[in-house]
Amino acid sequence: MAHDLEKLKAISVRQPWADDGQVLDEVQSRRLLDCGSTIGSKVRVTPDIDFQLSESMTSEQSRILQHIAENNGRWFDTEMDKLDRWADDRRQSLKSELETLEVEIKDAKKAARNAATLPEKLELQRKIRQFESKYDEALPRYKVAAREIDSQKENLLDDVSKKLSQRTELVTLFTVRWRLI
Repeated sequence: MAHDLEKLKAISVRQPWADDGQVLDEVQSRRLLDCGSTIGSKVRVTPDIDFQLSESMTSEQSRILQHIAENNGRWFDTEMDKLDRWADDRRQSLKSELETLEVEIKDAKKAARNAATLPEKLELQRKIRQFESKYDEALPRYKVAAREIDSQKENLLDDVSKKLSQRTELVTLFTVRWRLI
């Protein structure tokens, strides 16, 4: 996004046109500025030409801001996709850990019911307790991670909102009228 802002700051050539109304493209404009020249007498800009110059710059500014908005939209989509994929991977990893512990608890309970002797049943109940403790520890981690993911998404949205509050300014540095001889 900063690159686009710098690009906007770097604009130095308006879309000029010839006296017959033909608009010159940016390449032609830049080539004219590269030509050797001499300074002539001061020329006053008529109100109609000043209005046309102002309209041209406003139009160019709108075009550039639209281009920046489109680029920023694509950047935002890419960043949100990355964050969503990361969040899904993180959630799935934590969910997988919980599911594994649930299966181990279930299997241990089944084994405890089917155990033949009391010492086996006691040992399996201790194992169940360990699995349940691990599960009880993993569940808050899952919830904390989910909150962290939501917080990171919120931070990204806040950052983007701050960056979108742009200030634009049009400043005429100079106006050139040329004559090819």
